Amino acid sequence: MNARFVPVRYFFIALVPILIFYQDSVITDHFLTAELQLGPEILSDEQPWLETAGRLRFLGATWFFAALALLVFVLVLRDLIQPTHPGTRIAAVVVLVLIFGLAMSPSLEFALNPDKPRNYDRLGGALFEAALGRGSLPGCLGPDDRWLLGLCGERPVISLLNRMMDVINFFAGLGVGALIVGMVLCLERQIATGLEQRAAQLRRNLNRMQRWLYLSGLVLTFGIFFATSWMRWPLLMVAKEHVDAYAAVISAASLYTGLYFSLLILSFYLPVALILEGRRRMLIGLAAADETLKDAKKREEWLKLRGLLREPADVYKTAFALAAPILAAFAGNVPIAI
Repeated sequence: MNARFVPVRYFFIALVPILIFYQDSVITDHFLTAELQLGPEILSDEQPWLETAGRLRFLGATWFFAALALLVFVLVLRDLIQPTHPGTRIAAVVVLVLIFGLAMSPSLEFALNPDKPRNYDRLGGALFEAALGRGSLPGCLGPDDRWLLGLCGERPVISLLNRMMDVINFFAGLGVGALIVGMVLCLERQIATGLEQRAAQLRRNLNRMQRWLYLSGLVLTFGIFFATSWMRWPLLMVAKEHVDAYAAVISAASLYTGLYFSLLILSFYLPVALILEGRRRMLIGLAAADETLKDAKKREEWLKLRGLLREPADVYKTAFALAAPILAAFAGNVPIAI
C-alpha cells in the first residue's frame, strides 16, 4: 500500500481559517459591546425553576457537540495512523496543534485574568448572573465547595457555564483542527502515469472532500445549536413585556455566529475545491488528447462513468452544507412559548 502523500505547501491552507479567526477577534474587540448594560430588572419573579429548562438544553447541546468534535478528531487520527509520508504527517500534526492552541487561547486568557469579560457579558452579564443564580448544583452548599470542574463560587450555575465553555473550547480545537486537516488530506497525490489511475485518484479525492464538507457542516451546525443554547438560557425567565426585545438581541448574536461558522467552513473548503477543480480540468485536457477519447460524447461518457462530471444535485448539497450554520442560527431563534 502506497503511503499517503500531500505536499506540505497545501497545509498552508490552514492560514485562511486562522485569518478568519483573527478577523472575528478584531470585530469582537473593536465593534461589539464588551459588557451590555442589562440587569435583572427585565426578569420575571414567577417560575424561577424555568432555569432548569435552559440548563438541560445547554447540557444536551454541549454533550452532542463535544461527541461530534471528538468523532472527527478520531477520524483524522485514523487517517494519519495509516501509511503516510513523514512530511505529510508532521505538517498535519503541526496544524492540529496550532488550531487547538488558538481555540484554547480564550480559556487561557480567562485563567490568567479572571476579571476579563466573558462571552455572556456581551448579552448582559448581570442578567445572566441573576437568571442562572436561581439554580443550584448538587454538592454546592457554599462558595468554597468543589464540584466536578472546580470551585462552586457564589453562583454555582454560572461556574457551570464558565467551565463548560472551557470544555467546549477544548473539543472545538480538536474538532475544527481535524476538519481542516481532513480537508487538506483530500489533496493526496500519488505517482499515476496512466489516465485511468489519475481518474481513480481524483475521484477518491473528490469523494473525500465531499464527506469532509458534510462533516464540517454537521459539526459547526451543532456548534450553532450549542451557542444558541447558552445565549437563550435566561430567555425563559425574562418577563413577557421584555421577551421580544431581548430575543432580538439574541437572534442578532446567533446570526452573527452562524455567518462566522459558515465563513470558517468556506475558508478551508474553497481552496481545496479550487485545487481539485484544476486537477479535473487538467484530466479533461489529457483525456481530449487521448486517441480513444477524441469524440466529445465518448469523453463525456468516460468522465461520467468515473464520477468526474458535476451534477446539479451536488451543487445544491454543497451550498446547503456551507449555509447550514446560518440556517441553524435561524432555526435556533424560533420563538419559545412561555
